[in-house]
Amino acid sequence: MKATLRLAWPIVAGNLGQILIGVVDTLMIGRLGVVPLGAASFVNNIFVVPLVTLMGLLVSVTVLVAQAKGAADPRRVGRLLKHGLALALALSTVAIALLLVNASFLDRYGQEAEVVQAAGGYYWLISCSLFPALFYHCLKSGSEGMGWSNPPMLVLFGGIGLNVVLNWILIFGELGAPALGLEGAGWATLVSRIAMAGGMMAFVMRAKRFRPYLPRRWFRNYELGEWKPLLRIGVPTAMQHLFEVGAFGGAGIIVGWLGAEALAAHQVAMSCAALAFMIPLGISIACGIRVGEAFGAGRPQAIRRIYLSGLLFTFFQTLVSASVFLLLGEWIAGFFVENPSVVALAGRIFVVVGLFQIFDGAQVTCLGALRGMSDVNLPVAITFVAYWLLALPSGYGFGFALGFGAPGVWMGLALGLLVAALALMLRLRLILPRS
Repeated sequence: MKATLRLAWPIVAGNLGQILIGVVDTLMIGRLGVVPLGAASFVNNIFVVPLVTLMGLLVSVTVLVAQAKGAADPRRVGRLLKHGLALALALSTVAIALLLVNASFLDRYGQEAEVVQAAGGYYWLISCSLFPALFYHCLKSGSEGMGWSNPPMLVLFGGIGLNVVLNWILIFGELGAPALGLEGAGWATLVSRIAMAGGMMAFVMRAKRFRPYLPRRWFRNYELGEWKPLLRIGVPTAMQHLFEVGAFGGAGIIVGWLGAEALAAHQVAMSCAALAFMIPLGISIACGIRVGEAFGAGRPQAIRRIYLSGLLFTFFQTLVSASVFLLLGEWIAGFFVENPSVVALAGRIFVVVGLFQIFDGAQVTCLGALRGMSDVNLPVAITFVAYWLLALPSGYGFGFALGFGAPGVWMGLALGLLVAALALMLRLRLILPRS
């Protein structure tokens, strides 16, 4: 557990920092009113699907770099970085094009007209920030696969500081700048992500410890054989992320059918739930890296110790998170928005968020361990069934047919997470004796 936590804490800090950008945006946009906050939620419910899906694909860089390090193959590390960046460029270009085409159809999602109107400029700016976000994430994944988690964390916190300052200037019109409102938050996010991508590239190119691993040519000699393992692990992992984040994004769209206040409450709860989730996610990534090294070195007993200690820590950590949400949910919501109806509704959603913390942490830790062993195909099927065939339909049923509203939609998500956690733990139990 100590070894996992030593590797995990900078990853957790980096993950928290990445989500803190969204949390800070929510806090600052919330001061503009319910409609801008609902519009930000609407945009992020769409944007998060390609962002997190493609981040999931790039997790293969972390796993394969860790395996190459365990096998003492430094040249392969450089090849993985080069081919990973090319993959990030190609896929983000396609995704941005699709997002911009989708801009013409925002009024087809069943949201209130004023929410759709407020989302326009912000949607375009956030969509264009996808490439620098993925560029940074690919280099971050390579650095973390090598066990060097601190540099990405430092770059990220620099980006957070820049984002906060730019938000303050551009949203509210400080220091002589025009008050751009929600659109100002979009510009702040775009500029911050570009700066983070540049900072991470500067570290990779200039750090002495990275030099032995860098490719000799960044823009030549691409090989199909290097993309195959990235896609073999990355595509199923991306599908896992798509099914889970798609369920949460779809839930946000469904909540938007209930009105701007419900959407604003959903955004507050989602920001805090995502912030809490970053801790077990960091444990999962560290667990996957250590399992990957042990798997590459052929040490099955070490794999068992690594994943069980990760599950144990995650259980106690999520127990604390659950207690905070159950006891202090409405009080937390009051920091984000002043509307009493939104605060009360967010408080009810936080009850559900608190209840699913433990099995949310369990499922993501199990996914990390399975990914470290390159076992990705069956987990894809598990996440598809849990989130798309169970969570979303049951959330609609709880929310509309049974009349629970926005908390009912979240009840469906909780049910999907519970089923996913149980199935993935069973998969680990079955696969380890054969390892």
